[in-house]
Amino acid sequence: MVEQDTLKNIRNKNLSDILQVLRQKGACSLSELTENTDSGLTTAKKCVFQAMEYGMIIQGDMADSTGGRKAKQYLINENYQYFLFLVVDNNNLLSKIYDFKFQCVQEISLHFEMNEYLNTVYRLIDSSLKKYDVGTLCLSIPCVVKDGVILDWYYNRKLNGFDIKSNLENKYRLNVIVQNDMKLTVMGESSEHRQNTNNIVTMQFGHNGIGVGEMVNGHLLEGISGFAGEVGYINDLRKNIMSISYPAKILRNAIVFINPEIIIFYTSKRQNNFSQIFETAVKGLPPYAIPKYEISDDYFGSIISGLISLINKYGYFKKAEEEK
Repeated sequence: MVEQDTLKNIRNKNLSDILQVLRQKGACSLSELTENTDSGLTTAKKCVFQAMEYGMIIQGDMADSTGGRKAKQYLINENYQYFLFLVVDNNNLLSKIYDFKFQCVQEISLHFEMNEYLNTVYRLIDSSLKKYDVGTLCLSIPCVVKDGVILDWYYNRKLNGFDIKSNLENKYRLNVIVQNDMKLTVMGESSEHRQNTNNIVTMQFGHNGIGVGEMVNGHLLEGISGFAGEVGYINDLRKNIMSISYPAKILRNAIVFINPEIIIFYTSKRQNNFSQIFETAVKGLPPYAIPKYEISDDYFGSIISGLISLINKYGYFKKAEEEK
């Protein structure tokens, strides 16, 4: 079973790499795909032909001749399937629909009451399915979640213990990804087109308190139950995110225990005094242990990038019925 899973992961990565090149460069020949991936010509050819059977890739025009036979070109079928991203932002649910080239084709923000979260999700999915051939649902939620089960949502305790992933899979027969928002940000920021690092911490001081995402040596820190990074449970008499001392204490702990290369602070409406927080946090630390830091206002972009990384990891660029 482990060997089968390993082979499946390798095939998924090879195909994912091919699709990513086509998204970035447009129409490519087999030789160009080989040059831009770690795949050999035989592997690239198998991936392309398999993807054509699924309908992910279509044949384009013949490339200009360089003296020999004209090479066939291949390109992404942007309508193969659509991805629906649902991101909680306080009491708003941000809905974004991306085509198969990962281009946003629709964006909606809908206000909701917490006890109506699940019904609001259903409404957005139902309305999306009427317009688009959605194949994968991606949910970002601000709570402790593990394997698709909501374990602890402080502001929506009604859903604690609810297996939202299985519920949505059974209801809609689609691929479903569910993950904590800050864990998604660190996955998104670690990607090649962003920070391109395997040791990173993301932080936001927002309306839900302090959010932290952590990655060490390329591994997302989740813990046995997805609880890793839930710094809101740290007791402190001065537990005030509007101050400098408490956020700095949380940051210093992250630096000491994680030893990241870089810290990403996300702007919010509550706390943006990042330079003061950082200088207070690193005071007295040895110079070699002090990370870089950056300030970002692209919190949602990091989340979407994190979800896309999971789509590629789990092979959800294939429709659910094609995995059977």
